[in-house]
Amino acid sequence: MSSYRVRFQPEGALATVEEGQRLLDAARSANVYVGAICGGDGTCGKCRLVVREGDVTGESTDFLTADEIRHGYVLACQVTPQSDVVVEVPPESRLSGYVGISEDSDRFSDFSGRVAEPVPEEPDPLIRKLYVTLREPTLEDPLADQERLLAAIERERAGPWQMGLKVVRELPRVVRRFEAKRTSWNWRWDGRVTATVGLRKDVGEILAVEAGDTSGRNFGLALDVGTTTVVAHLVDLNSAVTCEAAAKYNSQIKFGGDVISRINYARLTGGGEALHRAIIEDIDTLIDDLVRRAKVGRGEIHCVVAAGNTAMVHFLLGLEADLIRLAPFVPAAAAPPPLRAAEVGIRIHPRGLLYTLPAVGSYVGGDITAGVLACGMHRREELALLIDIGTNGEVVLGNRDFLVACSASAGPAFEGGAVSCGMRAGAGAIDHVRIGRDTLAVFSRTIDGRSPVGVCGTGLIDALAEMSLAGLVDRGGRFRTERSPDCFCRGAEDGRPGFRLVNSRRSGGGRDIVVTQCDVENLIRTKGAIYAAVDSLVESLGLSLTDIRKVYIAGGFGNRLDLESCVAIGLLPDLPVDRFRFIGNGSITGAKLAMLSHRLLEEAHLLRSRITYQELMADPAYMERFTSACFLPHTDLSRFPSVVERFNGRACAPVEADPMATSTSEVTT
Repeated sequence: MSSYRVRFQPEGALATVEEGQRLLDAARSANVYVGAICGGDGTCGKCRLVVREGDVTGESTDFLTADEIRHGYVLACQVTPQSDVVVEVPPESRLSGYVGISEDSDRFSDFSGRVAEPVPEEPDPLIRKLYVTLREPTLEDPLADQERLLAAIERERAGPWQMGLKVVRELPRVVRRFEAKRTSWNWRWDGRVTATVGLRKDVGEILAVEAGDTSGRNFGLALDVGTTTVVAHLVDLNSAVTCEAAAKYNSQIKFGGDVISRINYARLTGGGEALHRAIIEDIDTLIDDLVRRAKVGRGEIHCVVAAGNTAMVHFLLGLEADLIRLAPFVPAAAAPPPLRAAEVGIRIHPRGLLYTLPAVGSYVGGDITAGVLACGMHRREELALLIDIGTNGEVVLGNRDFLVACSASAGPAFEGGAVSCGMRAGAGAIDHVRIGRDTLAVFSRTIDGRSPVGVCGTGLIDALAEMSLAGLVDRGGRFRTERSPDCFCRGAEDGRPGFRLVNSRRSGGGRDIVVTQCDVENLIRTKGAIYAAVDSLVESLGLSLTDIRKVYIAGGFGNRLDLESCVAIGLLPDLPVDRFRFIGNGSITGAKLAMLSHRLLEEAHLLRSRITYQELMADPAYMERFTSACFLPHTDLSRFPSVVERFNGRACAPVEADPMATSTSEVTT
């Protein structure tokens, strides 16, 4: 069988593939990231490549225009090389490994002002280092070293305690010092040691014993194992201060942009181990970065607390995830016990422990448990709502008396998937949009001020809201091209109109950046699913949306999300602005809280039994609510009085250049 070499530019990475393998397989082999968020099914159109040298063959696609095909554009998942080839990864398809820490995570040195549940004044971390002095043995008191250590520790913290054989083997040389004599070695008792202790369920464990006082060097790692990004915070367990933070794109993206695509990949190819290895390598890369910047040794990290959706935790632990997607949707484990981090391949202290926050079920995972812990809604009398705006669209409603949760299965549109020019929040992504009500001029801002190559979730929400307020779409989401024909162009995929945000002369990828009619329909379905989920939980309890006193918004959007835009499209309920609060990455915050307090870790496990999961598909009224929510902002305008007021008062009012429209912003007229 023939084999071909594939070189990817501008990285210069090289892969060799067998005849019949796709360019996407070559990219995966070379660890080149391309935006194949559908997992290679050919349904997203994001894995665009440009063939510069060599021959390829494959299926035709509606995702590329005739002009793009003439210039060598292909979809990596649809073509196979017929010779050695050189391909270019265009800007809109690139995905660099590291991502910038969000504004929320950038203020990570303490918890003040960002979470409702404060860290205890005296942290009670899951792992402690105790400096103790062991009494010297005598003929009258020949107690074994192990018993002496246990007695010293129990004077500090009540047991029971256990220790492994490795610790016992090392103990005699730790509590004594060698003195070299001319003809022999002598033992000299010291007895001053530091014991690293942790809790595995209800039993304490002595993880390590060191000579002298090393109690000041005790660190833990908090992880948000996200579908799109992996975030890691290195925490000083003594002071509760986060020393450093880092994030990178989840390398599993090359196997699919959502968990179902990845589960299917593992099922069809036997690639479960590849998914596990990818996330472990990501964590290892982040640890390397953190310890280098913080000047901490890997062996000084004694625990990891990870939060993630149920499927991601299965991939992390190497568990079978296929049953999560099949009725009755049963995970292998919802609350895995603490285990050695080394068992799954995480390189910290050899006996360091890995804790995972418990999941409620297959589609409400430990990241949501962490979010509830972070916002503290379960401890208050007021009715609160937690919304995680993402692919799964998890929603939790309740207070200290009850908690109900559901998953809206919103889809990937707000993360750039299923949208023609959509992309994840990264360099060159348009994250804010304003449209002049009179001139219809488009003001846009990009992340990092770079030339725009696509639109991320917050930009898409803004664009839809602004098009609606400017009268460019009707309430059903249909374009009103007669309002200004010059603002529209023909979409690449189906020939239907597209609203031009940035023209090809100003874009970083040399093509128009547009929102197509199909994109609008996908965005409306996505926002409708989340709003209908909220509505369903509220209605099921006989409550009203106005009864909600606090709305906590979690997710990677952070403070980039414009609340007025969210309400204008009907994504969020029309409530007073002071009731909304961004908690940023609730998953990483909850993981840190649990790591710093035994009580809060116990609370996280109690939350799992307190939260009642509601299956929306079992609610006969859900589809009716969803259909009603698939309008701008809703079929029932009485639910959105502030939006009606904006339509009436601002529909013809000009919009001045927004402060965001700086010299690095794109302006399209």
